[in-house]
Amino acid sequence: MKTPSTNELISIAEAAGVRVTWHKGGPKGAWLPHERRISLRHGMDDASTRCTMAHELAHMWLGHPAPASDRQERRADDFAARLLISETDYANIESVYGHYPQQIAADLNVTTHILATWRKIYERQQA
Repeated sequence: MKTPSTNELISIAEAAGVRVTWHKGGPKGAWLPHERRISLRHGMDDASTRCTMAHELAHMWLGHPAPASDRQERRADDFAARLLISETDYANIESVYGHYPQQIAADLNVTTHILATWRKIYERQQA
């Protein structure tokens, strides 16, 4: 399964009629439903930008208000993790590097936070 790049995520938002803009300083990202806009912090590395974009898209798709509740933030992280990490890709990379989250996250082009979120989801499914 091919996971989407940052540019593909931005294209998905734009195809849904959502504008993507950039801001300096402040939060990594924001879903502004009243404006149908996602704002991303300028200057983040690609993994952070990609994960933030996926997280904000999740808020959009799940119909979350702004500001979102803690529960909605967790749901957006879960959604982003599932969107950005495939079980096959994770298994292939872990077989090479073992259990080294920073290296696995780097190879998957995700943050360690989104990787940890994906691992929790996977562990719950295996229980």
